[in-house]
Amino acid sequence: MIKVVTGEQMKKIDQHAIRELGIPGILLMENAGRAVSDKVMEIIKDDDKSVLLVCGKGNNGGDGFVAARHLVENQVQTAVISLYRPGDLSGDALLNHNILENFTEIIYFEDIDIDKFQKLISVSDVVVDAVLGTGLNSKIQGFLEDIISSINEYAEGEVIAVDIPSGVSADTAEVLGCAIIADYTVSFHAPKVGNLLYPGTDFCGELSVKPIGIPEFFNNEKDINIHLITGHYAHITLPLRHEDSHKGTFGKVFNISGSFSMTGAPYMCAMSSLLVGAGYSILAAPKSAVISVASKASELVYVPLEETPGGVITAGSVSVALDKSAGSDVILIGPGLTTEEPAVSFVTEFISQVINRGDAVLLDGDALNAMALWENKVFPLKSVITPHPKELSRLIGVSVEEILKDKINSAREAARQLNTIVVLKGANTVIAEPDGNIYINVTGNSGLASAGSGDVLSGIIAGFIAQGLDIKDAAILGVYLHGLAANISVKDMNEYSLTATSLMDYIPEAINRIINETDLF
Repeated sequence: MIKVVTGEQMKKIDQHAIRELGIPGILLMENAGRAVSDKVMEIIKDDDKSVLLVCGKGNNGGDGFVAARHLVENQVQTAVISLYRPGDLSGDALLNHNILENFTEIIYFEDIDIDKFQKLISVSDVVVDAVLGTGLNSKIQGFLEDIISSINEYAEGEVIAVDIPSGVSADTAEVLGCAIIADYTVSFHAPKVGNLLYPGTDFCGELSVKPIGIPEFFNNEKDINIHLITGHYAHITLPLRHEDSHKGTFGKVFNISGSFSMTGAPYMCAMSSLLVGAGYSILAAPKSAVISVASKASELVYVPLEETPGGVITAGSVSVALDKSAGSDVILIGPGLTTEEPAVSFVTEFISQVINRGDAVLLDGDALNAMALWENKVFPLKSVITPHPKELSRLIGVSVEEILKDKINSAREAARQLNTIVVLKGANTVIAEPDGNIYINVTGNSGLASAGSGDVLSGIIAGFIAQGLDIKDAAILGVYLHGLAANISVKDMNEYSLTATSLMDYIPEAINRIINETDLF
C-alpha cells in the first residue's frame, strides 16, 4: 500500500529531511518545480504553446518559480504572475523568485487590473496553479477568491495544480470556500488526503505523485497511518486456493438477513459470499423470505426463522439462530431485517449472546440501526461494521455533515469508540481500525450509489473472512474488489444503469484481474 499524508505531516517530513539528512530545502523545491515543468512539457509536447504560472508567497509559489525557470530554459513561451512583491516572500521561495528574474520578467498582480489578469488566463494554453498548496487551513478570502474564480472561469486550456488545487484542504479534502478546478495535479513525495477523498479529489483531475529526493522511510513514523489501497495489495491478499481442497476448506458464512418486504438483500449478500469463494453460504431469514430467495438461489443453504404476521424476524428466533450459526467462520447480520421492534430485539439479543462465543461478526444495514438504539451497545471483539454516513451518524451521535467534512477522523473515532473495524462507505470508502490505522479505497464509481450495492459488499467481505483472511484484510480486499467490479461494468454499460445484481456479474472478472494483476485501477 501507499502511505498518504496530511499537510502538517508533509511539512514535518520536509523538516526532517532538511534537518536530519542535510538535504537543502532549496534542492527539494528544485526537484518539485522540475516535476511540474516536466508535466507541462508532457502536456504541450513540442507544440508552440503558451504557459502562465500564478505563484503565491509560500513554498507552493517557490515551486512555481522553479517550474517557470525550467520552462524558459526549454524555450517555452512562459508568463509568470507573482501575487506578492519580493518583500512579502522569504526563504527558498524568495531565492527562486530572485533567480527567475534573471531568466524572464515577473509580472506582479498589483501592477495589472483584473481584466488584464483574466485576459492572460484566457489566452494561455496551460495555467499552473502555484498559489496556496498544502498549508491552507482557513477559508479563502479577499483577492485570493478573485484569483481562484478567475482561473476557473477564464482558463480555456489545461490547468495544472501544484501539490493540491488551491482551496482544497490537504487534511480533510474539504473545499475551503472555493478551489481551483484542475485538469492535472502534480503532488510530491506522497499523496495527500485532499488528493484522494471527495470533494477534493474532484478538483484534482488526473493525479501524479512525484519523488523529490526524500527517502520513503520517513513515511514510517507512527503517526503516519493512512494508506492508499493498491491493486498489488489486493493481489497478494487474495486467498490461495489449493487443488487438494473441498467446500469446508473455504469456510462457512452464516447470513441473517431479509424480511417479507426485502428479499433482495439476503439474496445479494448470501450469493456474493459464494462468488468470492466461500465454501458455504447459509441464509437464516424469515420463512416468507426464504421461500422467495430459494426460488432463484439453489446454491444456498437455508434456515427458516419464525416471523411476525408482517414477515419480520422475531426475538423468539434467537435460540435457533445461535444454534445453527455455531461453527460458522463468520456471521453476517443486518441487511433487510427492517427496524421494526421484533427485529431490533432480535439483533440486540443475538449480538449480546454471540459476544460470549467469540464469533467473527459483520454488521450491516438494519443491524447497525438496531445497535444505534441499544444504549449500552457492545460490538464483538472480532467484528466489522459497514455503515454509510447516516448509519454512522446514528451510531456515534455525530451529524452526517460533520462526518462528511472529515471522513477519516470520523471513521477513526468511531472505530476507537466502538472497538470495531469501520468501513465507512461512500466515495471514496474509508476503512478504520481501532488502533487508528486508516485505509482509503479509490476504486468504484457513482453506479454503486444504488439499492443493494452495500449488500453485495457485505457478502464479499464475509466471504473473504470465511476463507481465513483476518477481518482487516477481508475488508480492504472486499472494498477494493467491489469498486473494481463497478469500474469494469461501466465498460459494458454505464454508471446510470448499474444495479446491484448486475454488479455481481462482474465479480468474477474483477477477481481475474486481481489474480493476474492486470488492468487494475
